[in-house]
Amino acid sequence: MRILHTGDWHVGRAVRGRSRFEEFNAALSEVVGIARQESVDTVLLAGDLYDHRSPTPEADALVFEALVQLYTSGIPVIAIPGNHDSALRLEALAKLLQPIGVTMIPRVLPPGDGSLVEVPSRDGTESALVACVPFVPERRFGDAAALFRATEDWYQSYAEGMGRLLSAMTAPFREDRVNILLAHLFTDGAIPGGGEHQITIGIEYAVSPSRLPATASYIALGHVHRPQAVRGAPSPTRYAGSLLQLDFGETEQTKSVAIVEASAGKPAKVREVALSSGRRLLDVEGTLDQVLAKGANLADAYLRVFVDTDGPVPGIAEQVRDALPNAVDVSLRYERQDVPQEETPLSSLEPRDQFISYFRREHGVDTPPAELLGAFDEVLEDTQGER
Repeated sequence: MRILHTGDWHVGRAVRGRSRFEEFNAALSEVVGIARQESVDTVLLAGDLYDHRSPTPEADALVFEALVQLYTSGIPVIAIPGNHDSALRLEALAKLLQPIGVTMIPRVLPPGDGSLVEVPSRDGTESALVACVPFVPERRFGDAAALFRATEDWYQSYAEGMGRLLSAMTAPFREDRVNILLAHLFTDGAIPGGGEHQITIGIEYAVSPSRLPATASYIALGHVHRPQAVRGAPSPTRYAGSLLQLDFGETEQTKSVAIVEASAGKPAKVREVALSSGRRLLDVEGTLDQVLAKGANLADAYLRVFVDTDGPVPGIAEQVRDALPNAVDVSLRYERQDVPQEETPLSSLEPRDQFISYFRREHGVDTPPAELLGAFDEVLEDTQGER
């Protein structure tokens, strides 16, 4: 069988308030095109379809259009929610998605209750069993474990309990099938991409790769944005990664989908197919003249700019944004001083002294620049005059 593994679409994510819908549209069209070109038997969507639990109609339109395009190409989809998705919302949509070839498993269920999905190859010579494990929040693990008459050992830690849950979910795997685990979780040793929610990739969520099922032909994971194989897993295991560079921690990453070739009784062979859609996220640093010169050649990227100065410079951020409209974040870099904390209560100070105290604390300097302090005095005078 030939399978396309993708995930962490995060449709609806903006970068510093700027919409990226055109980029998501292009990336999803690219994924559909790869699925068609590779003549895959199915697409595995490993969670985080959306960036928010309550997506906008525009985000819905992009996701549904991609799913419909796969359906019209004769490519079924098996999907699970991630930690960014609303499992309740996707559960409500599951029956509507089924007629367009999408099997959505919105929550953990015993294999006999629908979480084990069988999908045939196009030519009917092979068949895959896909065990679907949506994201399980730590606070909800007890609910999932209760479905399996869990013993006390399951509750010693989240990571250990998830290992036992995975074993129970994959118990019905068969030697005459292509056995696949589709899950949204964090594994110990995985390298985060930089745009994930930190609270869900901590050590308490880290499942040991050794706890992943050795009976799987392939393990398709979502949750980590950097595309990578999972070291130490007993079966071929991979994070597909996100569609786009989602935050500035992902600036050096090439995004991709995984094409999986698998036959019953054999480990799968996996290859990456790079995605080219979406604008790059890049850091630009140096003096004002240097960043303006560098940024002029990077008009197609979103820029995070670091300007080296001797101290706070009023208006420099606006100057950078005027010259580089694609600069979404501008920061000044200079040596900050340890400013002693004010002993006098802020509320007892005069407005001018309150402003100076605030500026010292925020910017790590003794006094505001004379130009800025003069502007404050003018505003204060005008305000007092109006009163």
